Amino acid sequence: MPSDLAERLCLHASTLVDPATRVALFRSMLDGLTDEELRDAIDALTLRSAAGEPRARVALLSLQVALSASPDRQRRLVDGSAPTSDDGTDPADDNARVPDYGRGRPLTLGERKSLARKPDRRMFDRVLRDPHPDVIALLLQNPRLTEPDVVRLCSRRPNVPEVLARVFGSPRWSLRPAVRRALAMNPASPPALTAAVLPLLGADDLRALRDDERTPLLVVRRCEELLAALEA
Repeated sequence: MPSDLAERLCLHASTLVDPATRVALFRSMLDGLTDEELRDAIDALTLRSAAGEPRARVALLSLQVALSASPDRQRRLVDGSAPTSDDGTDPADDNARVPDYGRGRPLTLGERKSLARKPDRRMFDRVLRDPHPDVIALLLQNPRLTEPDVVRLCSRRPNVPEVLARVFGSPRWSLRPAVRRALAMNPASPPALTAAVLPLLGADDLRALRDDERTPLLVVRRCEELLAALEA
């Protein structure tokens, strides 16, 4: 039963403290679940989250982060015809947007990945502006990275959708409210990602996103649904 699945996810959310472990468990469960079962569980968790149940909020976000590893399925769960966001940037052809790393020449992708792994905060401002998702994925694992750094990364406009998706797929960062809000408010975020975050935002943020002319129609509709539920 869908309610049984939602309750099972809530139990895991309350007993598994480590976010990465919780997301890994949820991800391992996905293959055994149909899209219908997942939709019903997401709906049930969304209602319980709106009612103020903390473990439902944790379960819902952990499930959405787990689903981020399967973007096609995540889009189907939001809307079978949901488009992907596009800011005109191809992350595979990023030479024009690679920041100046101060070496007097363009750095190779391998060199930029190496800098992302290093604990040298003097380079963080440059690495945070790198448009390649693989560079950002390594930076997100850097122990010297801070929450304000990640919020700044997610707030940058224009941005690369796949970069924002990598942030959302990182349990270390996507479970933080300030990061989630920055992801939701950035028009470059894939609509399926934004829709996954919306149930965890407050009413003021939902209204701001709804009223932003850059917000995709799919996301506007979801904001209106959630606001109606909150105001009922």
